[in-house]
Amino acid sequence: MKGLLLTVTLSSLCVRCFSQSQGHGGYSCARSAVPYQVSLNSGYHFCGGSLISSQWVLSAAHCYKSSIQVKLGEYNLAAQDGSEQTISSSKVIRHSGYNANTLNNDIMLIKLSKAATLNSYVNTVPLPTSCVTAGTTCLISGWVLSSKPASWWLSRCRVEQRAHG
Repeated sequence: MKGLLLTVTLSSLCVRCFSQSQGHGGYSCARSAVPYQVSLNSGYHFCGGSLISSQWVLSAAHCYKSSIQVKLGEYNLAAQDGSEQTISSSKVIRHSGYNANTLNNDIMLIKLSKAATLNSYVNTVPLPTSCVTAGTTCLISGWVLSSKPASWWLSRCRVEQRAHG
């Protein structure tokens, strides 16, 4: 569970890292560099998540909608290149202790209506088996809105894990 919490904690850092334009320390990914990164949609992209098994996605509870289309194998959300899979949610589970004011327990699971087909463009995130120590450099990924041309692109950056306290 601590590994899952680390993933969600790093997701909040991702917003800061990726929101400062392309000079933010982030960099574009090769097409299949982060095959676990998904796009959550309800007619438009509204959040990201990570594929943790062929039928489950981990995301943030603040991204909750009762029905979600999950796009997997994406690289540029404005273009189709043949590697994409779109699967509906069959269940969306927010943490029962989620607090929208404090964002405590900001974690959510999404069950896919069918298993994703795993390949080089769609695969599960390698979850940690133990907690990382302070000072460990971690790789995070997310969607960046580019203005030229206007589109969501997959990007990533490295951050240093800090001690809580």
